[in-house]
Amino acid sequence: MGEERAKDKRNIGIQLVTFRLGSEYYGTPVWMVREIIRPIEVFQVPGMRGPVEGVINLRGVIIPVLKIHAVLGAPCSDSSEVGKKQRIVILDSGDGEFGFMVDDVMEVVRVASEDVKPPPEMGATPSGQDAILGIVQLSGRLIICIDPRQLVTGCMDLGELTESCTE
Repeated sequence: MGEERAKDKRNIGIQLVTFRLGSEYYGTPVWMVREIIRPIEVFQVPGMRGPVEGVINLRGVIIPVLKIHAVLGAPCSDSSEVGKKQRIVILDSGDGEFGFMVDDVMEVVRVASEDVKPPPEMGATPSGQDAILGIVQLSGRLIICIDPRQLVTGCMDLGELTESCTE
């Protein structure tokens, strides 16, 4: 009986927070997400480089917000089309917190590890390729599973980013 329980725990899989950017669907492991909030005012910071949209003040903590659309190469949605569905996903990188705006948070789903397929080999490694954990098909949609921390680290130093926002 104990052996069966141990086997069941190994096959539980992972939980993903799924979200939409334009017409594309993404997921990130739920344990990486600290919280999901409604959009609040994003302040531009002179001299911020890379994919940084600006910063937000979340309960007294200054958090950089990234242009995840640009990082992933996803098309930006028309703001009138997105409206009330937009959210900011806040993650804790270990070096600090950061957020990114998504067009819609879909749901939290559990997928079996064996259902997550490796991404196709593309020859030359494009930036961000290391951040793709795999691809899973759910409800007729392809969900690209990403590690946002790895994705952002490929673009810039997270420690440097979060330090510059708190100085």
